[in-house]
Amino acid sequence: MSAFRVLFLLAVAVQMPAHAKHSRNTVPVKGTIEWQPCSSLSFRHWFNDVPPPTALQCGYVEAPLSYQNTSGQAGHTVRLALTRLPAMGARKGSVVIVPGGPGLQGINPQIAEKEAARKLQKSYDIIGYDPRGVGQSKPKISCQLTESEETLLPDENDISGIEQQARNTVDACIKQTGTDVVQHIGTHEAVNDLDTIRQALGERELTAVAYSYGTKVAQLYAERFPKKTRALVLDGVVDLTEDEFTQRINQQRGFQQSFLRFADYCQKTGSCQLTSEPNKAIQLFHGMLYKLHDAPLVTQSGYEISSEDVVTLTRNLLPKRERWPELASALRKIDSGTADNQETELIDENYSPYTDDARMVITCADTARPDADKQMLRRQSQQINTAASFPNYLPLHEYPLDTCDFWPYPGKYAPHTPVLSAALPPLLFVAQRYDPVTPYRNARQMSAAFRSPLITREGDGHTLALTGSNRCVDEAVVDYLLRPHKLRRDRSCH
Repeated sequence: MSAFRVLFLLAVAVQMPAHAKHSRNTVPVKGTIEWQPCSSLSFRHWFNDVPPPTALQCGYVEAPLSYQNTSGQAGHTVRLALTRLPAMGARKGSVVIVPGGPGLQGINPQIAEKEAARKLQKSYDIIGYDPRGVGQSKPKISCQLTESEETLLPDENDISGIEQQARNTVDACIKQTGTDVVQHIGTHEAVNDLDTIRQALGERELTAVAYSYGTKVAQLYAERFPKKTRALVLDGVVDLTEDEFTQRINQQRGFQQSFLRFADYCQKTGSCQLTSEPNKAIQLFHGMLYKLHDAPLVTQSGYEISSEDVVTLTRNLLPKRERWPELASALRKIDSGTADNQETELIDENYSPYTDDARMVITCADTARPDADKQMLRRQSQQINTAASFPNYLPLHEYPLDTCDFWPYPGKYAPHTPVLSAALPPLLFVAQRYDPVTPYRNARQMSAAFRSPLITREGDGHTLALTGSNRCVDEAVVDYLLRPHKLRRDRSCH
């Protein structure tokens, strides 16, 4: 199986560069988006039969397919889907929410109805959007295999079969999404799309909150458009200096740490069969996986739970500390053979073939190396797959190439140390100490590189700003968004 993608301090005064200039506090001009109520028939399909908030407005922004205007591309466009939750009082501007992934939808972002976030909403519109290729934006990334290809899925030891499936997936992506589109679908275009959105909103400068992969987009925006940046919050930080191999290795190590912390939680609370002793915890987890590999558990309703389902469920919930009780209960019931609909719903909760397609294609557009030595790529695949031991109950003797290893177009993203402009105002970084998806070290590295303050939550989890889960973090984020040039220090929240 291909490696999992997630696809991820001293308190000192942070001074604004002496030569940086404060942005003007200007009232935004009228934008060009034709906002309509999201409750209208033309937008109802955006929300999967769940009625949107009454005040929510929907609209589109047209963006060029290629910002280079290369031969054959001029005039081709993409259509970005946006939502707006209008300010409750006198409007001062817009806050754009940059979604993670890559491949996650961003329309109708959920901002907590708590004191801190409501203070922001009094004077700022909250803007959500689906990135190009994602969700309700058009054209949409699609990589669906034919029925015959799906029914011939290889097992974990069929290396040539796994690699042929990867080739088939690449072919399907290019055919269904379009050759021109897949060559202009990565982070390079996403950064320019963010500026196109800013202009369409009528904002002279961008104010945004970015999560996870979205922090990569936002940091590159700060580099590319320093004079158009007002305030950027970066929560769950991607390290711009890391190549994909390094990023995935560090993610695997982060998940290993989180698994052991979860196992310790299980023993201390008595909520699942795992123990605080690392080797024993992994042995117990592997024992359950072996059992399910030989004989998948069939629930009373006929749902089949495999070892792969358990690994996926564990990975999905480990970054969400508030959901560890659900994970512990699910593992205990699966291990005892008493799992029911509650567990199967958890397993299915995060499954979306379109999200998986978008994540893969955008990642390949950024990182693919068609000319790389295949044996080196196989060695790297082995290093990635073995960096975390808890899911590896069936060690392989050979490791297959990944989908992006068959992508025919070179990736456009080059890892680098951020280059700061004198015109760039201070940003605000947010991180959690035990984040497996975007390890804490990332935020330390990038906050230093951008000479900006870092808010650290001393706990487990991945992204939390404006969710209402930590008042200390939310208050710091809102205060920054309202007064971005106020002198700030690194701080810790509990």
